[in-house]
Amino acid sequence: MLSNTRPPKANRISNENSLLRAFQTRLEALRTESGLSRRAFADRLGIPRSSYFHLMSDAGNPSLDTVELIAERVGVHPSALFPSPAQGSPSGVEPTTSKGEGKRVGSTR
Repeated sequence: MLSNTRPPKANRISNENSLLRAFQTRLEALRTESGLSRRAFADRLGIPRSSYFHLMSDAGNPSLDTVELIAERVGVHPSALFPSPAQGSPSGVEPTTSKGEGKRVGSTR
């Protein structure tokens, strides 16, 4: 049974497989591919430089609106900013099956 308690944010973020880390890695890759500095990339995204640097820090916690805005401005689908299910899910849940049932990783069902 799942517990309602979550590990502290610092522990979740320190995990290289966290959703935030995946987002940051993909965003930095898009910036590098564009050949822009972090400052210029923030300008391209239409967000203050300080906001971009905050997104890239451990304190970053982008809202879905922010993710959609960034995706739109770099010309990708919002899902492209996160790992595909084939790369593993940070939640430990595999994609839903055709019967609508999710399968928990490591489950003995």
